[in-house]
Amino acid sequence: MKKIYFFLLSTSILCLKANAQSSFEAIASFGTTITPTIPYHNCTGNISSTFTPTFSFVYHPDPSVGFEINYSKFMPITYLNDPDDNSVAAYNSQISVERLLAGINFSLPFKKIRPYVGCLLGFTYAAMTEPYYPSTYTNFSWAGQAGVEYFFLPVVGLRLNVAFIKSPNISNYSSYFNVNTKRENFPTYAVGDPSSANIYQWNINLGIIAHFAVGKKKRK
Repeated sequence: MKKIYFFLLSTSILCLKANAQSSFEAIASFGTTITPTIPYHNCTGNISSTFTPTFSFVYHPDPSVGFEINYSKFMPITYLNDPDDNSVAAYNSQISVERLLAGINFSLPFKKIRPYVGCLLGFTYAAMTEPYYPSTYTNFSWAGQAGVEYFFLPVVGLRLNVAFIKSPNISNYSSYFNVNTKRENFPTYAVGDPSSANIYQWNINLGIIAHFAVGKKKRK
């Protein structure tokens, strides 16, 4: 992971221009998180699509480079079911998911329209919402994202963002699927066969940008 961060930092430094204007953006976005079915050994995991607010802060040392940190939270319905009998769903419940990611974006800094792509790394935290069965789970996640920003005023704009997020090796024996710390809620058809799988998610959102210039271009 250290090598990845070093590569991103080195690449961004090479992209900086001495006469560039730096800026800062605060972005409030709202959209949805979509999760395909998760294949485990004796069961499948299901996480419902759900409303997802995301709050992002982006620092641009140069108009073409941005360092982003973002936080999102959503509360999907999750369950494990028997792949041989889709009518059997175990422990249908709502969980709370929080995600913190940070990384780098590269953009084409046109005057009003700015397409960008980026890579983010961080962590996802999942917690059961039932007070009698407390359980939490924290895991590494990474995301690739792309989007476009449109500024209809110098300080105000819109951001359309699509992110592909991967959380590797998530156990079906966890709070993601309402299995508590005592493992009391694991479904009977999967007992004795806990397994792990990657969770892939798509986050699509539209946000409002507040843009602040924090430096001035140096004239030659």
